Amino acid sequence: MVDLILDPGLSVAERRALADQLATFTDVRVERYWRLMGVLNGHPPFPPAAAAYEWLIAALRAER
Repeated sequence: MVDLILDPGLSVAERRALADQLATFTDVRVERYWRLMGVLNGHPPFPPAAAAYEWLIAALRAER
């Protein structure tokens, strides 16, 4: 499934580097904070995305 989303020619090292980079910015607590800040400021809540990124990170780190 990952090969349908990203370049299937990525090396294992490139996949792990991408997973590490995504993990740096994927935190459900931070996402929740920004959703609450939006609601407090009158913005509609955006759909959560952290779970999808967590799946992608796990898939990138999985052995092929």
